[in-house]
Amino acid sequence: MGEKVMLALLLTLITGLFFLIGVIVYKFIKNKNKITIISMSCAMIVIIGLIFGDLIPHLLEIKKWWLITFIIIGLLIILGIDKIVPHHHHDHHENDEDGKEHQGHLEHIGLITIIALLLHNFIEGMALYSIVVSDLESGILMCIGISLHNLPFGFQVAHCNNKHNKFPIVLLVLSALIGGLLIRLFGDISHTVEGIVIALTLGMSLHLLIFELFKEVWSNIKKKETYYGIIIGILILIIINII
Repeated sequence: MGEKVMLALLLTLITGLFFLIGVIVYKFIKNKNKITIISMSCAMIVIIGLIFGDLIPHLLEIKKWWLITFIIIGLLIILGIDKIVPHHHHDHHENDEDGKEHQGHLEHIGLITIIALLLHNFIEGMALYSIVVSDLESGILMCIGISLHNLPFGFQVAHCNNKHNKFPIVLLVLSALIGGLLIRLFGDISHTVEGIVIALTLGMSLHLLIFELFKEVWSNIKKKETYYGIIIGILILIIINII
């Protein structure tokens, strides 16, 4: 169990590090839009695999139908957090950095975006830790899905955050790990609590899939990068299942 706990905490940290990877990559890549499209479409496939291949079957095994309530709660929690962010999409046009109006808008929402993402990732870290200690395969899938989704958020944070103010980014990177550590303090969770966490995770994942990833992928459905991401996502699911 000690090794599994360490792995669970490591995976929560990895999801946060993808914010930092996004920030770093943003500084060097020329075509920011293409890598965002690939990341989002890949994340969509991985989240679909998590929902229908792991989370739903686990809930059916628990056989507690009142857990549906927590699925709805999980969905509403993330919906409420997303409402905090006034501008929540990840499209990057080739030269939109040069528009004064666009730049001013990004600077205005930068700090609000980071605050919302802190809470979002903190909750996801709690859920991810609990999933990993109960089912490693599901945890790895969730980690991949969250990480790929965090990558374009890193692009957004890099573009709107003051380059001299690194502290919010550090907190953002560590937020999921802090959530996992908080769950760790409570010790092993009961079968019922496990079911509640899985239900909350399912609700969060459904929101991520329906309201964010699917919308992003559909808006770029005619672009070849979308299909590259879908193929990569399918390959990830195949590799995970083989392992």
